[in-house]
Amino acid sequence: MTSCRAVPFLIFLISVLGGCSKESAPSAQTPSAAPSTAPTPVAAAPPPAAAPAASAALKTEDTNIDGVTAEVTECTRKDGVLSVKVRFRNTSGGAKKVDFFAGHDYEKYYVSAASKKYFILKDTEGAYLTPAASSFGGLSVNLQAGGQYTWWAKYPAPPADIKAVTLYTQVAAPLEDIPVSDK
Repeated sequence: MTSCRAVPFLIFLISVLGGCSKESAPSAQTPSAAPSTAPTPVAAAPPPAAAPAASAALKTEDTNIDGVTAEVTECTRKDGVLSVKVRFRNTSGGAKKVDFFAGHDYEKYYVSAASKKYFILKDTEGAYLTPAASSFGGLSVNLQAGGQYTWWAKYPAPPADIKAVTLYTQVAAPLEDIPVSDK
């Protein structure tokens, strides 16, 4: 029943809103020679959807590369695994190259907590649980101006009483006091 009443109301609303215009319209006293063939606007187009906001950073630091920042966007512990994601953002006006690994230097990317180091986990075939390095053993990313790249890794999770860790990388000073959330 509601839809039966809504249709006439919508037609009335459209006719009222369609007649509202900032342009000067002919007065009601001026006879019209012929009916207008211009389409009557039904409703204003919705504003364009905003781009999804980048996830909030848990920690942000400058890197050793001028104009590139590191933003830790995830540090979660689940089922004995600590998942870490770091977004590298080029804030400069030009392209930048980020060299993550030279060779197989995976041991230089670790987290520490309570005086203990936690190194990147490996799968059953011995591959590190992080973005794959090239066959030459390096991982480099070219960031265009304003570009970003998300690096991630899986580590053994520190005990549940540990609420923050420090991430060590080759491209930035240690990212300290990163809060750990549990899933």
